[in-house]
Amino acid sequence: MPEQQTILVTGATGSIGRSAALGLARRGAKVVLIGRRPEKLATEMEGIRAALSDAGVDYDQADIATLVVDFSAMDTVRNAAQEALDRFPVIDGLVLSVGVLAQGGPTILPGGHELMFATNVMGPFLFTELLLPRLETSNGMVVHVIAHSRGAPDWEDIESIQHHRSARAFNRTKTCNRAMAGELARRYGGRICSVSYDPAFVIDRSDPDLKKRWPKGFLGFFWRAMTVLFAKHPSVAGEPMAELILAGPDRSEINGAMFKLDKRMEKPDGAMNDVELGRGLWDELAARTGLVAV
Repeated sequence: MPEQQTILVTGATGSIGRSAALGLARRGAKVVLIGRRPEKLATEMEGIRAALSDAGVDYDQADIATLVVDFSAMDTVRNAAQEALDRFPVIDGLVLSVGVLAQGGPTILPGGHELMFATNVMGPFLFTELLLPRLETSNGMVVHVIAHSRGAPDWEDIESIQHHRSARAFNRTKTCNRAMAGELARRYGGRICSVSYDPAFVIDRSDPDLKKRWPKGFLGFFWRAMTVLFAKHPSVAGEPMAELILAGPDRSEINGAMFKLDKRMEKPDGAMNDVELGRGLWDELAARTGLVAV
């Protein structure tokens, strides 16, 4: 691998993506911050530079880049993937830290897809698949930031549009993330490394947009209380993730593994290891994103 690795970080304006990007930059990687709002990406880029400067780290301005992607819109995803291929001749890693929890709903996009499913599952799947040829040239690592939410996909309503409940629909997308981490490991083992990463319970309490993300009613009260009592700062997750990507075990040895912070989990994950689920979901996503002709 080259001395300086190029790592793309989706969800870079969120707490976990931001922390991972900072950890990667601190270790000398070229970091590409990916998000849907150019102004927020510019703010994050300057924030990382300021944090590195405060820590006494000499970091070349050219080593942080941005890429605008709206993962809910497949045309935008395709354009962004092509832009990434044009701009970055080497891609050593991809962090998938995209996640939106939309209240109410279902929220149907102009193309007919449901917002959470498109953003959390379809967009990241398509983006990854389009970058795979470049990732394969460097034995690249794909890190799926996951949550242990339970919710088996309903094959008759894969996007959770019928009888929609926000929490259940979100949980299903998180199950899909774990299933795709396992499927990528099986399909592309020996060419790339696909792992899932559990960041544990981390929340940036200083985030000015945090209040907008809380659910309403009792569930919102519950999460506020949990945050005060148990939430850790995102750096608890970002630092070990950066270490795993840049200086972790040999990638061929950890393909298909799950990590929680700095520990490799020994107990197999049901969704990651469900071959039928992974294969069926890959086929469904390939058709829905237009990756293969229906």
